[in-house]
Amino acid sequence: MSVQDIERTAHEDVSPDKLQSHVEYFCSLGEKLAGNPEEAQACDYIVSQLSKAGIEIRVFEFESYVSHPGIARITTYFPEKKFVEGVGISFSVSTPAVGISAEIVSVGNGTEKDYEDRNVAGKIVLVDSAPRPESVIAASEHGAVALVGWSEGQSLRKLTATPVWGTPSLEDKRRIPRIPVVSISGEDGIPLRHWANAGGLMGTVTTEVWEGWKTLHLPIAEIPGSRPEFILVGGHYCSWFDGATDNATGNSCLLELARILKKNQKTLRYGVRLAWWPGHSNGRYSGSTWYADTFWQDLYDNGIVYLNIDSPGVRGATVYAPRHQMAEVSEFNENSVAELSSRSAVTSAEVQLVHGGKAGKYVSPTRPVRAGDQSFCGIGVTSIGVYSMLPGDHPDRRKVGGSGGAWWWHSKDDTIDKADAEILAQDTRVYLSIILRLATTSVLPFNFAATAQDYLDCLREYQEEIGDYLPLEGLTQTVTLLKEKASALPTQSRNLADTKIADPLNRLYLSLARVLNPPLYTSVLPFEHQPAVPTRLLPDLAPALQLKKMNPGSNDFKFLVAGLKRKITKINFHVLQAIRLIDSWRSEDAELMQGKG
Repeated sequence: MSVQDIERTAHEDVSPDKLQSHVEYFCSLGEKLAGNPEEAQACDYIVSQLSKAGIEIRVFEFESYVSHPGIARITTYFPEKKFVEGVGISFSVSTPAVGISAEIVSVGNGTEKDYEDRNVAGKIVLVDSAPRPESVIAASEHGAVALVGWSEGQSLRKLTATPVWGTPSLEDKRRIPRIPVVSISGEDGIPLRHWANAGGLMGTVTTEVWEGWKTLHLPIAEIPGSRPEFILVGGHYCSWFDGATDNATGNSCLLELARILKKNQKTLRYGVRLAWWPGHSNGRYSGSTWYADTFWQDLYDNGIVYLNIDSPGVRGATVYAPRHQMAEVSEFNENSVAELSSRSAVTSAEVQLVHGGKAGKYVSPTRPVRAGDQSFCGIGVTSIGVYSMLPGDHPDRRKVGGSGGAWWWHSKDDTIDKADAEILAQDTRVYLSIILRLATTSVLPFNFAATAQDYLDCLREYQEEIGDYLPLEGLTQTVTLLKEKASALPTQSRNLADTKIADPLNRLYLSLARVLNPPLYTSVLPFEHQPAVPTRLLPDLAPALQLKKMNPGSNDFKFLVAGLKRKITKINFHVLQAIRLIDSWRSEDAELMQGKG
């Protein structure tokens, strides 16, 4: 049976009714906080559905450090006493029972630049956006006693204040900002900003937040292939409120994928693992982090790609946005989406979700950002993804981080009526085809010349910004050589059927991903996790952008340059390793071809 026949049969098997039934059950549980009974009920349901399909499943239990927000409000006293109800933020802190009273000052978006020439010590700061780790950190560092953030419209959005990815280490724990945070609606935030700007506005912030250890449950469905390598597919099953489109629809999609892939198991060259992550929001991706930490070596040795499924099946979604896609699979991903759907695939920044966004002048906005359970970048596992989205001009569209870009994201309004079973079925078919094409191919559709181009695009921006201060030319020449060598690989290897050649080539691709992706996306050791704050690619070089603001004769300038030169050496080492891997494979391939002749 051809791949096309397998896909067609699999598409016909997708059941909107089954998907709808799953979504209804998950929504009926209400808010599913990691470690709470509702999440355990969701886990039991996942296990029961997989068992019915005859799928091998393991449920891992582990302790995780999580945070459950409770009440949150702010009381103002001018022009009259007013109670403004809000929602709490994970990993913020509780106030005393009487609250914390201080002057309220508006600080724009709450970025570091917004605090220039401002003294907010001892004050409550109001930011013109939903609370984010970076705004909470800035407020804390400048001495604010509390932060209030607001979201556009009527929505009250629950979020998290910590930048620490996963359960913190002892050192990480000290990086969690320790101030109370309240999230309010734009309808309350805009007038509050008006009175704060007028000066002298006093207020009282009151919050209750629980923080501590909970036992979490991580169900993993295993559908083995004929080889040890595997595709990892995951989505979080904890949720704020009902979480219909974030992420009950994704959990339902995973169940349907597992059921259909199991029926097609005999066709799979590579295995598929499907994971329902706990601790996504109130543990800051602690489920996928635990999995990465626990199965690091297996992921390093055998992980082909990670596909994150979050917020499919959104009412009104008519476009696809390739997102969290690394360069080496972007062409395959975008071509597949274009072929599989009548919808347009939009890669511009305008339709990308804003949560966890990165700075970058030339690099595609579709690259992975610090969000979406991207816990595997340090290992070097290639990321691939496509998100079903509302178009940019849709009346429900907002600048939010999920639910297809809809205004109800992370709010009490993310209810069952916001999901569409037919759209969810279409999204499931797209995911099925992407997985099946990867799991049945003889040669993985990777193009590391595109990865090298991401390096060059990053270096181009750094060269323009600080080229006078750092020697980047040598690194650029090394990356250019890598691109030349990698460019030949897809042409030489396309449609290879001989496993004696194809298997070593695929192992080369995995090795290149392990060497090239970590420095492109992280600045930490491969066994650690980059913080959950926006960053640009090649983050080791990001501090270089401070140089043009510094005195070249100062000690700090010279210290920074000395450290950055070592980072350039580190990146150059990784690129040279990739070149040597390609050269070694070419030599082995030539020997195989001679032996075949």
